[in-house]
Order: sequence, then C-alpha cells, then structure tokens
Amino acid sequence: FMNDLEKAKEIFEKENCTLVLVKGESIIKSKEHGLSKLVELIDKDEDLTDYSVCDNVCGRAASFLYVLLGVKEVYANTMAKLSIQILDRAEIKYSANAFVETLLDSENKTDKMELAVLRSGTPLKAFEDIKKELSV
Repeated sequence: FMNDLEKAKEIFEKENCTLVLVKGESIIKSKEHGLSKLVELIDKDEDLTDYSVCDNVCGRAASFLYVLLGVKEVYANTMAKLSIQILDRAEIKYSANAFVETLLDSENKTDKMELAVLRSGTPLKAFEDIKKELSV
C-alpha cells in the first residue's frame, strides 16, 4: 500500500512527467515545463488541499503557488533552498533529491519566474507576478 507521495513519485518516473499531484484516487499529471500547469489549476479554482506533489524543479515561484493550492507535501528532484521558508511557513512538508542555493542562472526558463517573484512577498502577489511574466 503506497501513500500519495510514493504514488506520485512512481507515476512521475514511469510516465516521464514534470509534475504529478495525488490525493487518494485523484491524480493530476503534466508534462509541461514551467509553472503554467500550476497557474491553470489556481485559475480553475481547483481545491488541492492535502494533495501530495512530485515536481521536477521547485523554486520560490512554485512554492508560492503550492501555498495557494494548499497542498500537503512537495517532493522535487531539485529544490531551491529559498523555497524552504515559504513551504515551512505554510506548514507544507518537503523533501528533495537535491537542494540548490538558487534556480537563478539555470539554463531553463525557471530563472525568469524566480526573478519575477523576487520581491513578491506573498503567495497572492507572486501569483500575479507569475501570470504577468507568463503573458509576456
């Protein structure tokens, strides 16, 4: 019998996803890169309270979105140390394969999002900043 996080990790690896959210029988998965799937879930007003998340990369931007979504725990392949305080404050459990100082200067699109939320301060403000960045 697997718990939600173990189930999320298994689907994540087997199906080569970038994001998997699991709560019981309810499973949401994505192969999109970046934060667009999380933004879409917030826009749709999905209630993801107590979901367990397996994510490829989790930085401050993603952490703010997880707070808004109300998830219970987050596992990431790579997690920025800056995201820890955001998750801690919201009492979201976290674990990672690797912790890095920052996602800035990485070769993917995450650094634009990390820059966008640099001064956000609150999850709601971060959400607005991320949406602004996505629409550019």
